[in-house]
Amino acid sequence: MPSAPVRQAPGFQRFRLGNLLVTALYDGFVPILAEDLRGEDPAAVRRRLAHAHLPEEGDPHTAVIAFLVEYDGRRVLVDAGSGDTLGPDTGHLPAAMAAAGIAAEEIDDVLITHLHPDHSGGLVTGRGEAAYPRATVHVARAEVDHWLDANRAARAEGVRKVIHDAAADALRPYLATGRVDAFDSPDILPGVRAVDQRGHTAGHSGYLFGEGDEPVLFWGDTVHSHTVQLPCPHVSVAIDSDEAGAVEARARVLETVAAHGWWVAASHLPFPGLGRVRRAGDGYTWLPVHFKPVDVPA
Repeated sequence: MPSAPVRQAPGFQRFRLGNLLVTALYDGFVPILAEDLRGEDPAAVRRRLAHAHLPEEGDPHTAVIAFLVEYDGRRVLVDAGSGDTLGPDTGHLPAAMAAAGIAAEEIDDVLITHLHPDHSGGLVTGRGEAAYPRATVHVARAEVDHWLDANRAARAEGVRKVIHDAAADALRPYLATGRVDAFDSPDILPGVRAVDQRGHTAGHSGYLFGEGDEPVLFWGDTVHSHTVQLPCPHVSVAIDSDEAGAVEARARVLETVAAHGWWVAASHLPFPGLGRVRRAGDGYTWLPVHFKPVDVPA
């Protein structure tokens, strides 16, 4: 009898937190290299990675995760994955959604934490069409103003140029149909509040759902390497637009979620990226969610 093909399980997991049904959706993986982690002795960074049984050179399989939140009859996607922007190791969000029984046409809103390609590239199909045909895209005005600024884009080089171009491509069909909410106010949707986390990018935003009932903060790129940046929150990453600002934002966010016991949904922690943060000495540690059946309300 021929053996079954070797493949991974479908890239989704569901959890019920209060009145929220949260589905973690695996888009793929990117490398986070030790040489790009700054603010700590390189040898110490490598030791921390090795202590976690990761290659000293960095984690080659850092997860890229988006999240679907269902509540009060609304379906809200937080970040949209990479689409075709970063090659074959990413861009698997549509397959994860299909495996979870979620149709793109069912999405009401997409909340973008920031316009880096691994978070917004999946807003469009390979033909440049809107991947979510009836959704409104919500993203901080500061983020839109930065990455869609024509003068800044014309001066950009290298990876920054790639980000400018990808951001413009991602938003183009939604702007053309009036479905971009470039927000200034923290009040985004009923029961959802934007949390200013600028530093990693000009308008990097977290989204806090359900403040009164098992709140969950979807924090985007607050942490890229949990092995290094949770115990050493002062460590920045090369892709930060404002490294000092990113460090300051991370310190503030980590202190808040640990003090209040909020759930955290994290784009780049090990899949499914959902858990809590606890203070540990001068830093923090990650307490991942446990896999369990999804409770069905009576």
